[in-house]
Amino acid sequence: MERRAFIIKGGKSIGAIGLGVLGIYSCQSHEPAVFNGEFSLEEVNMINEIGEIIIPITDTPGAKAARVGEFITVVVRDCFSEKEKKEFNITLADINKICNESFGDDFLKCKESERLKLVSKMEEGHGGYKTLKNLIVSAYLSSEIGMTKYFDYHPVPGKYDGCTTVRPW
Repeated sequence: MERRAFIIKGGKSIGAIGLGVLGIYSCQSHEPAVFNGEFSLEEVNMINEIGEIIIPITDTPGAKAARVGEFITVVVRDCFSEKEKKEFNITLADINKICNESFGDDFLKCKESERLKLVSKMEEGHGGYKTLKNLIVSAYLSSEIGMTKYFDYHPVPGKYDGCTTVRPW
């Protein structure tokens, strides 16, 4: 009988401690300042916004809905060399720098029309912008939204029809 009482009291004690820790932890902000150890949330949002300008919402969802910024930051972190990472970060900094020079504010704080002008300006002659644009298009087409909503999606476990004219591209 003493063993049973000990287990019940111990379980209640551990439960109370767990609820206390949970209560303290739940009152704190959980939004990290850095997305994946290398990029700030502001940079991820900036990539998403640039992606939305390049691939806007039409009858299919746009780049922001496909969360291209998160995908690109993971690709840059895991697949780029140190030199390429540095060039990518310089490109993001250049976008904000050019935006500040042209419109007096950071990219995320500018109006939509100013963002469009900036992206058009970057399209004309910025070398690193081409890499960013290619990453955005690749991220969008690799996403679930791009594969199922943009392309003509045919689920694989369907019937095989070799004489069809419908192609997924």
